[in-house]
Formats: sequence, structure tokens, C-alpha cells
Amino acid sequence: MKTEQSGGPPIPLSSPSKLGKYDSAEFSHARRVAHSRLYPSIFASNYLVLSNRRLHMEDFFSRREKIGRVLDVGAQYCPYFPFFEHRCDSYTSMDLVDTPTVDIACNAENMPVEDCSYDLVLCTQVLEHCENPQVIVNECYRVLKPGGTLIVTVPSIYPVHGYPADNWRFMPDGLKHLLRKFAEVEVLGELDFAESLASVNCHYGHVFTGRMGRLGLAINPLLNFATNVFGRILSRILRPLTRSNFTSFSMNLWAEARK
Repeated sequence: MKTEQSGGPPIPLSSPSKLGKYDSAEFSHARRVAHSRLYPSIFASNYLVLSNRRLHMEDFFSRREKIGRVLDVGAQYCPYFPFFEHRCDSYTSMDLVDTPTVDIACNAENMPVEDCSYDLVLCTQVLEHCENPQVIVNECYRVLKPGGTLIVTVPSIYPVHGYPADNWRFMPDGLKHLLRKFAEVEVLGELDFAESLASVNCHYGHVFTGRMGRLGLAINPLLNFATNVFGRILSRILRPLTRSNFTSFSMNLWAEARK
């Protein structure tokens, strides 16, 4: 994660978001894209991953009346802003690429932000794309206020998905190691075993349909739908037997870390 804008002077706490950002056409477009990520189609291959992450976000924010100052690292379309837009004191979006919806364009390994600036830092699906995940976690720790919370999501068992590079996968113990500076850390599987099994088979099926040209493109939505429904049904059947969160085989991991 590199950009020429990284390593600049600290941005004051009073620095506002880009003027008119929330009223811009670009932010409205970002909200529409974000909504499709929060509420994905059941015919989409990432339905289980994205919808389960939304449920984790809903649970987290439902437990909090006031959020304080929020920093969203790797924000892009700011998908989780609706969960706290009326309960936060400020919201700062950070990303590698400067767009009209991004407040700070920088390398997250060197944030131009003062120490102890934020009450909550979101870092979702970022660490797998960087060169030095520990450095980014350390930066998140630095800019958090004492008692502040970092939310991290990372892929555990997930296909390569590119932009700008896809370098890492994480196991629960490895993620806890990255978060070892924090006073309290909880790592959960975003998907349970049944949902992960279904999702893995869905993506594996795309290896075959991807070689079938137009026929494969026609089959994919049906494959996605079948595996998503199978995952949900099997999850409900097994839920009485797997009441505890199962992190050993999960497509994605969720972590809450308190400074």
C-alpha cells in the first residue's frame, strides 16, 4: 500500500471531511454500491460472506449508544457508515486511492494522523492486500484513544481476489498475534462451518464454470444460489450441535480489539 501522499504532517483532529462530500453525486453513488455490499443478492458468490459481515456490524453497533470519532481504513465506498452516521462525532475515510469520498489518501502503514485521535477504527478486508500487515495494525493501535476499539476483518479460507495485490491469509492465532498489543482481543468466524463449506464449494465450482464460456456465465448464478441456500439450511440444522463460534474453518475472520 504505497502512495506519494503518505508520510505527510499529522492531520489535526479538527480537520473536517472534504467540503460537501456527503452531498456529492460521488458519495451518493458510493452509498448505492455500499448498499449492494451490505445486502448482496442471494445469487451472488459472496452472499454469505457479505451478509454475515453485515450481521456482525449490526450486532456491534446495536450495543453502543455513542460511537465518538471513527476512522475507516481502506474505506473505498464507506459501506458501514449507515450504521453509525447519526451516532458518531465525526467520520474520516482513509484509502490508498484519492477519490471524492476519501478524506485521507495515504499509505495506511504511515498514517498522517495524530496519536490517540479516534474512538473506533475500522479495518475491513485490508490486511490481505498490504505488504506489512503488522505495521498497519500498529498504526491503528497508535491512532486509537485508550479504551478505543479496532474492528478487523480478514480472509481465512478465500480465493485470490486481486486489487491491488492479494498477499496474505490469516488463521485465528495469527490474527491474535498481530493484535497482541491490545488489552482485549476477541476473534470470531464470520461464517460458521456449514456456511464456509458451502461458500468454498461455490468458489471451487467457479474453477469449472470459468472454462465454459457463456454457458458458465449462465450457470454461475444458479450455482451461487444453490450453495448459498444449502449453506443456510445446513447451518440451521447443525446450529444446536455447534453453538460455540467455529473459527477453525471459516471463510473470513472478525476481530474486536480494545486498546
